[in-house]
Order: sequence, then structure tokens, then C-alpha cells
Amino acid sequence: MTDPASLEAARAAAVRVGVEFDAAHARQWLLAVSAADRAQGWAQDAQTGAFGSHIALADFDAADLDYFRRLAQRVRLERHPAVESAIAIAGSAAQGQIQLFPGDIDFFERVHLHAATEAAARDRLRELVRATALRAMAEPDLVLIEANLGVYPWPVTRAGAHYAAGDSILWAPDEVLAGKLAAPDETGGMRTLTWDSVQAGVGWSYLGWIAADRAAGRIALVGLMLDATWEAPDGSVTPLDGTVDAFVQEVYLEAEALPLFTRLVRHVDKDAASLYVSAMRGQVEYYTRHAAAYCKATKRLYNLFRLTDELEAAAYLRELFDEPGAGLYQVDGLLEAVYYAHDPTSGIDRATVVKQLDHVRQVVAAATDGAEERELLAALRLLRDRVRPEMDAGADWDAELRAVQRKCRALVNEYFRARLLGLPRIAAYLAQVGSASAAGP
Repeated sequence: MTDPASLEAARAAAVRVGVEFDAAHARQWLLAVSAADRAQGWAQDAQTGAFGSHIALADFDAADLDYFRRLAQRVRLERHPAVESAIAIAGSAAQGQIQLFPGDIDFFERVHLHAATEAAARDRLRELVRATALRAMAEPDLVLIEANLGVYPWPVTRAGAHYAAGDSILWAPDEVLAGKLAAPDETGGMRTLTWDSVQAGVGWSYLGWIAADRAAGRIALVGLMLDATWEAPDGSVTPLDGTVDAFVQEVYLEAEALPLFTRLVRHVDKDAASLYVSAMRGQVEYYTRHAAAYCKATKRLYNLFRLTDELEAAAYLRELFDEPGAGLYQVDGLLEAVYYAHDPTSGIDRATVVKQLDHVRQVVAAATDGAEERELLAALRLLRDRVRPEMDAGADWDAELRAVQRKCRALVNEYFRARLLGLPRIAAYLAQVGSASAAGP
């Protein structure tokens, strides 16, 4: 049941900060994702066969479905006769009805392994993740950036980052290829971790790439998160990381995966949804108090409010994502993809990089004006001209690209900060988060 007064407050707040607010569309969305409608949990689109939580489907743009299905085949886990899987689009890319400027493309794959023992299931998962990662080295226009598999058995400091024992291991592409990495132990001495020695399925299982589309002249950051389960010969199901993830944000792309999905979600922990809400709260606190990134905080607040029935506040947040200023959020990911694609070893041709930079300039031109627009467009024009196939970009090209990224991050951060604080309910929530953070544990 919607609250007309709260909806009017959201509309008035949007007007105050210069954001268009379609009240009729907001009411329609509120009715679609009300608590009564969400009682059934998941739903399937009759026309496309895509399925997922009722809320996720309400935000999904089916016009993107064919593209996501094609891309999914390039990045999904290597197939195996004893492994079933259900692949979904997730994150902001799955919310195309409202998020016109996603920063990257996130996939989520439920991987169900049939094996005689849990150890055999973990061994198979480890082999398939490596095979999937190495597949990119033979596929044109797909470049592996990183892999996460297993956890550190001791505290480690690598590249200035500190990891505790039990934190997920981050593997660089050359380390995946070699099947080993060197990491310092507690005494400062170097020790070797081999791919075959880590326990697959524990911690974060993830692969990250950049994927280029030459015809469209687009390069995107693409990630694949894996949630693995083992089915024993007696039919019992064991999640390899201790829990079956809740189906909150994913839109599953293949109708034939529905039987697997319905089998697995029976094993979702009854507290999974509340754990997800807690995680969103923690991330809102992090992105507003520790590593200020108000666009990321806005995305988490949207997921949080729509799951805690603060739907009028969620409806307000929906209106922020398709404003021209929100387009600057996309620039960071687009330029990050350019950064990797510019490396001559990536195999991505310079002409595609040029087209990507042209697209970035269009986004910036639509989202900015005045001196800021002139400054950013001039810098992007210089980057574009220096990356053309016949040109030598020069040693400082990367530094100049990073400078443009920092400027765009600052602009989009202020855009979302000001608009978040424009709705009293959200301003009060963020103040509460700040008070709790200041009070400490």
C-alpha cells in the first residue's frame, strides 16, 4: 500500500534539487513491487523466459536481453557434463529500466557440481575456473584482468594492500597462467601458493575481464561472480562457501535454467535476505563515511529501501539514475576499460579504443556544461588524438587518463551527494549512519 504523503514528499524533494519526477510512473512501480506482489518471491517473463525476483524483473530492460545472452556465452564458466549452471545479469546492468549509465556489466552464475565427494567437487570447480580464465587468452577482444579463487592461509601484504588469513586470493592473469603466485608470510619471507593447493568455493569466486565489441566500438568491464553448490550421490546439496545466496538482484537469462534455480533456492538460508540488507547498510556506511562514493551509496540505498518497504524513498532514488549528470558515473568504468585496452598486449585494436573515447566525450558533453565541460572535453580530445593507430600515445598518456577519471569521479560524487540529502528521509538516514559510525563498536 503506497503512502500518498510520502510520495508527494519525494516528488517535492525532486523538484527542489532539479530532478524530473514522473509521479504516475512512480505510483505504477510502487504498486508493482508492493509487499503483496512480492510474496511469491520470484517470477518469469512470459515473452522472454527471463526470470528472477519480482523486484529485479520490474527494473530489467528486456531490450538488452539479446546482448547480455551473447556476452554471457563468452564469460560463463567452462561447460562440463557433470556441472549444471544458471547464469544471470546482476547489479546496475540488470536495472536498465532506471540505470541508463551502468558502470560495468556484472554476471552471476549458480554453479551446481555433481561429484562423488565434496573434495572432488572443489577440484572440478578449481579446474573449470582456471580453464574459463585462460579461455580469454585465446578469444579475440576478451582480456582477463583478475581472478579470485581460494583464501589466503596466512596474512599477506601485496601491492600495498593488506589481506588477513581467510581473505580471498586475488590472482593476476600471469599468475593464473603460471598456476602459482609468490606472497610474503608473517616473517617477511616469500612463500609460493599454487592454484591447485587452494580450496575452491571458499571466499569470493570471481573473474573480471574487459570485453570489446568492434562493431559497436564499445569496451566494457565485465565481471562474473560464482555461487557454487555440490550435490552428492544421495541427492543432498552443500553450498561450497557455506550458504546459498539469496536471489535479490539477478535476472536469469535462460528459461531452461529454471528447474535448477527452483531446486537451489529451496536451500537459501532463511536469514539470507536479512543478511543482504545488513550488507547493504554496511556498504552505505562505507561509501558515505570512509571512501566517499555517493553514487555507489545511492545504488545500495536503492536496493536497501526497496527490500525494507521504504518504497517512496526508493522511488525518489530511481529518478536520480537517468538524469544527464548521472551519466558521469559511467565514465570511470568506460575509461578503466580504455586503460586496459590501450595496452598493446590486450589485442584490442586502437580503432575500437578511439570509438570508446568518442562515446565518453558524448557522455561528458551531455552531463556537464561551462568551464568543466570545456576542460574535460579538451582532455578527452587529446587522449583520443594520441591513441589513434598512427600515433604514439606517449609515456604520460595513462596519467592524463587517470586525471580525467578523478575529475569525473569528483563531479558525479557531488551530483549524488547533493541529491541524496535533498530528501529529508534519506538525509536523516545518512545522519543516523554517521552517528552510529562515530560512536564506534
